[in-house]
Amino acid sequence: MNKGIVSFKEEAQRALSKGDWKKALEDFQKHCAKEPEDLRSQLKVAELLERLGQKTEAIQTYRKVAEDYAKDGFLLQAISINKIILRINPSLKDVNEWLAQLYTERAREAKPPRPLRHIPLFSDLNEEELQLLLGHIEAKTFPKDSTICQEGEPGDSLMIISRGEVAISKQTRSGKEVWIRNLKAGDFLGEFGFFTDHKRHATVKTVKECEILEITRMELSEMIEAHPRMKEVLQNFFKQRVLDLFIALSPLFSCLTPGERDEVYKRFLFLKIPADTLIFKGGDPPKSLYMVKSGEVEIFTRNRQGKKVVLANLKSGNFFGEIGALFNKPRTASAKTIKPTELLELTKEDLEMCLTQYPKLRSIFHAVSLKRLVQMKELLSQEKVEKTREGMV
Repeated sequence: MNKGIVSFKEEAQRALSKGDWKKALEDFQKHCAKEPEDLRSQLKVAELLERLGQKTEAIQTYRKVAEDYAKDGFLLQAISINKIILRINPSLKDVNEWLAQLYTERAREAKPPRPLRHIPLFSDLNEEELQLLLGHIEAKTFPKDSTICQEGEPGDSLMIISRGEVAISKQTRSGKEVWIRNLKAGDFLGEFGFFTDHKRHATVKTVKECEILEITRMELSEMIEAHPRMKEVLQNFFKQRVLDLFIALSPLFSCLTPGERDEVYKRFLFLKIPADTLIFKGGDPPKSLYMVKSGEVEIFTRNRQGKKVVLANLKSGNFFGEIGALFNKPRTASAKTIKPTELLELTKEDLEMCLTQYPKLRSIFHAVSLKRLVQMKELLSQEKVEKTREGMV
């Protein structure tokens, strides 16, 4: 980029900061005349035309930018612009049909070096399905350093980032805020509440200005009923995100970076177990450690008199079985499901591979496991199990 082009853009941004929209428009137009592939600046031209009341010209520019985004495979950005067009002129109902047709045609023609970006729930839809989905999506803009949703509040919509970046965090039981990871354009938000209890399971804050595309549970459920493959795509994505969250919050794995967590959760297996099923009993050889995804698991043993002593009832997010797997000793207690339960299983062999790959885990596992052993011995000697909610095998 030469000096003249840079100065046009800089002059436009300077005028924009002063609120001189007319001057900013003129300079952005001069810049775009020399740099037509700068879609961000073209989008600024459309925004300024709209601010200055030139709605027809603004719509024409918005539509051209949306077309260029769609042709390059940036569907989310094109959808956001279409929502702006419909806000300016709600009678232009054909824009969703036009975008769906344009995108599916481009998908069939796509070749390197500009392949279409794969977006779960969007990229696999045919033209009719995509057009139907576009009609139900709402676009929202959030400024930098704002909260999109708070952990624990009601929420049953699915959100996708079309532009910007957000930080995901969650509170531990002690009240500490734990950063999970950052998400960018193309990433999903809100799938936990969609598939579980209609609540937000994490706090989402913007790192920079963001555009979010949102669809409600009711509307998405209607689409899933008509197109079941949507549910399969979302469920697979949900499984990966749930496991990442559990690992991030677990005292065993919380020291890992997001990239390291990705490598660890690839080794976990998903198990569905009916109610009242014995997972293992005291004295069994150790084969795995487990984390509870959903449902409930009872950990129990027998005292010297043969009386059953319940050590804990474990729910979503709790782990058990690590002591036997870590120390290669027979199970010191039994575990059974109280209700239909989904577990995440890490075999003893895969655990050892993780400990070898990430040596910092070994000392953490030893410390946590020894602490649990002490707690269990104290419970058995006192037989006051009702006073504790933590107990691991």
